[in-house]
Amino acid sequence: MKKRCSFKRAIMGRFIGYTIGIALTLLVLELIFSLFTWNKGMNFSELASSPLAEGTKTLQITLSVFWNLITAAVYFIGITLLGRGINRKIMEPIQKMEEAFKEVTAGHLDTTLDFETETEFGEMRDAFNFMARKLKDSEEKRMTMENERMQLFSHIAHDLKTPMTTISGYAGALASGMVEEPDKQREYHLAIKAKSGQMNQLIDQLLSYSKLGTPQYRMNFAKVDLVELLRASCATLFGEIENKQMNLELRLPDKPVYYLVDSLETNRAISNLLTNAIRHNPTGSLLSVGLTDELGRIEIQIADNGAAIPKAIAGNLFEPFVSGSDSRSTSSGTGLGLAIVKKVMEQHSGEVFVLDAPSPYTKMFVLSFPNASE
Repeated sequence: MKKRCSFKRAIMGRFIGYTIGIALTLLVLELIFSLFTWNKGMNFSELASSPLAEGTKTLQITLSVFWNLITAAVYFIGITLLGRGINRKIMEPIQKMEEAFKEVTAGHLDTTLDFETETEFGEMRDAFNFMARKLKDSEEKRMTMENERMQLFSHIAHDLKTPMTTISGYAGALASGMVEEPDKQREYHLAIKAKSGQMNQLIDQLLSYSKLGTPQYRMNFAKVDLVELLRASCATLFGEIENKQMNLELRLPDKPVYYLVDSLETNRAISNLLTNAIRHNPTGSLLSVGLTDELGRIEIQIADNGAAIPKAIAGNLFEPFVSGSDSRSTSSGTGLGLAIVKKVMEQHSGEVFVLDAPSPYTKMFVLSFPNASE
C-alpha cells in the first residue's frame, strides 16, 4: 500500500524541487556563459554594471539581453511545470470526482473512481466508492421492498376478493328475500360468518406482519422457560388437535430451558407452526413437538407425517402469501403465518427452516435460537 502524504507536503515538495531545479539550471547556464565571456576577455558577472568597451560593446549587449531572456525562459518553464504538476495532483482528481458525483446524481450508481494518488484524495476516492456501493445496495433493497410491497398488495386483494364476493352474494340474496327456507338462511348466515372470520384473520395477521417489519417495533425480552412455553402452546391448541384425531408426541426435556425471548411473539411463532400442522394435514395424522439444547443452540422442532413441501416453493416458503398447498387461495390459511414466524425469529437473531424428518414423520419445521442463555 502506498504511503499517503498531505496536500501541503505534496505542494511544498514540488515547489522546493522546482525551485532547486531552476537554481541549478541557472547556475549551470551562468557557468557556461562565464566561460564564454572569459574567453572573450570579459567578466560575465560584471556585464550589466561594467562600462561598455568599444570592441565588445555589441557582444556585451547581446549577451546581456540573451541572458535575461534565458533567465525568464527558465523561470517560465519551471513555473509552468510546477503548475502542471500541482494541477495533476489536485485539479484532475477534483474534476474526476465532480464527474463521478454528476453520474451518481443522474442515477448511475455503478460509478466508481479509480485514479491513483498519494494525497488525501485517496481517502476521498475510497469514501466515494464506499458511498456509491452503499447507495447501490440501498437502492436494490428499496426496489426489492417495493416489489414485495406490490406483491403483498396484490395477494391481499386476491385473498380478500373471494370471501368478499361470497359475503356480498349471500347478503344480497338474504336482503332481497330470495332465500325463504330457514335452514337455507341459516346456511347463508354461517357462510357469511365464516368468510368474515377468514377476512379478520387475514387482516390481523397482516397487521402483525407489518408491525414486526417496522424498525420502531421493540421486543420485550425476558428469561423464559421454553419447555413450559411449548407445553402451554400445545395445551391451547389441544382441542383442535383432538378434533382432528391427531396423535401428539411431546419430546421435551425434564428440566427447564431458559432463554431471553419475547414470550408473546415466540408463542405466536410456535402457534402458527402448530396451527399449520393441524389445519393442513389429514385427520389422524402424527404430530411431534420437541426441544433440544445442544452445542450452544436451542431448537424447537415441530414435525408431522403429512404431505411433503413441494420443491418449487421450498426455497421461499417463509415469504408472505406462500403456502405449502398448491391451492393457496382456496385453503383456510392466510399465507402470512410462516412469514410472521420468520420475522419473529429474525427479531431473536435466530432462524426458521424446514427439514426432511426421520420416519414416521415426513417434514420438520425448526426454530433455531443461537447462543443459549445461561
